[in-house]
Amino acid sequence: MKPDWEDLVSSSYPETVETIRKLIEDKEYEEAMEGLDELYENMSNTDKRALESQLVRLMVHVLKWRYQPQKRSTSWVRTVVNARREIHKLQKYVPSLNREFIENNWQESFGDAVEEAKAEMNLSRKDKFEPAPLTWQEVFEDEYLL
Repeated sequence: MKPDWEDLVSSSYPETVETIRKLIEDKEYEEAMEGLDELYENMSNTDKRALESQLVRLMVHVLKWRYQPQKRSTSWVRTVVNARREIHKLQKYVPSLNREFIENNWQESFGDAVEEAKAEMNLSRKDKFEPAPLTWQEVFEDEYLL
């Protein structure tokens, strides 16, 4: 029976690898390749989603830093430092998640960050909040200290 690769990969990497190993032992190479392709695609997308999530998290805190200076806290500083570190780790292990990848996703991530920042700043959907775009320097280079 042909495995449902999408379902298997999304539920368990170890089970997926075991199924691929069994297919190779049974000389079912074509089916094993399908499983490897699905596993690779899923793992790659997981890393991309992780980087995008950290980028949005980082942008949210830079926006809050910019627009709520009276509420700045050490937890915001830690969040900026942590998100930058996590992005750098992802880039270390997955070199294709480079500056070009980030720049290609910048606008979408910024839009998501604006929505999250509005929620964290307790602004309603009706409140007008149209922040100026963030720069690379603000997000990745500026130092945020109290």
